[in-house]
Amino acid sequence: MRNELDELLTHVLTPREEPGDILNRKILEQVKETEHMNQKKYKRASAAVIAAAVVAASSITAVAAWQYRSASDVAERVGDEQLAAHFAQQASDAGVITDPPGVAGQADNAGILGESQSFGGYKVTVLGLMSGEGISEYQAKSGDQLRSDRTYCVVAIEREDGTAMDAEQGDFFVSPLIGGLEPWKYNAASLCGSYGQFVEEGVLYRLLECDNIECFADREIYLCVSDTSFYDTSLYHYDETEGLISRNADYKGLNALFELEMDASLADPAKAQALIDEINSPDEANGMEIELPREMQDAMEWAGQLTPENLEQYCVRMENTIQTVTVNADGWYEFQPWLVNEAVSDSAGGDGSRYNSKFVEDYIPGKLYIEGYNTSGGMESLVITTIIRNEDGSLTFAAWVPKEVSDYLQQ
Repeated sequence: MRNELDELLTHVLTPREEPGDILNRKILEQVKETEHMNQKKYKRASAAVIAAAVVAASSITAVAAWQYRSASDVAERVGDEQLAAHFAQQASDAGVITDPPGVAGQADNAGILGESQSFGGYKVTVLGLMSGEGISEYQAKSGDQLRSDRTYCVVAIEREDGTAMDAEQGDFFVSPLIGGLEPWKYNAASLCGSYGQFVEEGVLYRLLECDNIECFADREIYLCVSDTSFYDTSLYHYDETEGLISRNADYKGLNALFELEMDASLADPAKAQALIDEINSPDEANGMEIELPREMQDAMEWAGQLTPENLEQYCVRMENTIQTVTVNADGWYEFQPWLVNEAVSDSAGGDGSRYNSKFVEDYIPGKLYIEGYNTSGGMESLVITTIIRNEDGSLTFAAWVPKEVSDYLQQ
């Protein structure tokens, strides 16, 4: 191992086909959701960097959706009256009665409307699903390209213990998943997804939109809802042979998975292939460069060979980055940006980071874990993040940098 790392320090590296899951999570942690016309947008990264952390376990039920706001109400509340009218017409065509006024379930046109799933202390209910061209008064854009052919989905998320949800809480990922396509590559993030949400009477309502998935109607199509900010490769199992996706029942948080029923005659293989090709394109999408710079790939390749056992041999711990934090009442560990300097703060924490307690509950107390690594350039700006779970349940974080070559050692 020493010879391999030494060689990688002094020679140009051959980048891997795609970054690992830790890199995926760290890159996406730095890709902040941005406000846009009362919506938040799932920022698109490359197919290789759509992945990350937390969740799992409990039950599935089918219930009436009348006790929730209707999909039409939700669309209107987030400012899209045109879409609200289409949802209302959908309900009317299906003979859904609004009783009491303004609180109605939607037509069971997708086989899951009104279905609820409960996992990890949360209950998720699907309230609406609709696809079409120009049914929203807002036009989604990817770069200079308008995207008016979209799928819209409305869900209600609530805590099973009755505790009210937070209107600003963004730690949920709602997305369609396509059978036969890797879910970490093909989801709302790569399908130019965005969402609006609000809380009413303790229930969080979210309206998701993304590129129209009806072109994949001849495949198995799913809707996932998790208590993470983006897709995590460990949330669901993907059978590469059969192309089927299923829940990972070993998790203790929210990883609901609904199976959508769509009319196979709506499938459009040519359009589906065009979306697949676009997601895999090396060109820019949503204003973000998809290909990582070579020097960044090299640094990540080198960092990927570090272990808790050899870390001290090749890296230096920055003492003024050490922080010990305890879990808060909501089950989160929150730590401040690293304190080395502004550059390290940006690359190793930004405005601060949060860890769900479920994510670290299997960590062995006293054992050092390499939690992630990232760089704004190459080896000179590489930062390795470590975490230790202490006997009292607190977490200790620290930042490490490569010996000799790191710019941070020159400060």
